[in-house]
Amino acid sequence: MKHLENRSQTWFKILTPEGRDLDYEMKKWFLPEGVKKGEWFTSGSRIGTWLVSNPKEFMQKTNRVFVVELDGEEPLIELPGIIWVRKVRLVREATNLDLKRFGIYRAFRQII
Repeated sequence: MKHLENRSQTWFKILTPEGRDLDYEMKKWFLPEGVKKGEWFTSGSRIGTWLVSNPKEFMQKTNRVFVVELDGEEPLIELPGIIWVRKVRLVREATNLDLKRFGIYRAFRQII
C-alpha cells in the first residue's frame, strides 16, 4: 500500500443489518458463521468495494461492522484511512473491544 499508515491497519466493512452494502451495490455478503470466515466477495464495480480503518463516521444505530481479510492484491484506490479493493472477505463481526478505540459503544440486552 502506498500510504504507510494504511499498511498495518485493521480494515472494516460496514453493512446494513441484512448484510448488504451501504452504497449502490445490492449484492448480499456472505457473513461469517462462528469461527468460519465468510466467502470471498468480488466487487463488480470498476472501483471495487470500500473499506475503512475507522468505522465511526459511517456508523448508524443498526449498521453492522465486520473485520475483513484482503486477498493480497493492492487496493484499486487508496486514501489515508479508506481503500477500495476488488476482492475481500468478512472474517468476523467486530467486537466491542475492536470498536472501543474509535469511541463506538454498543449496548447489549442483558438477561438476568
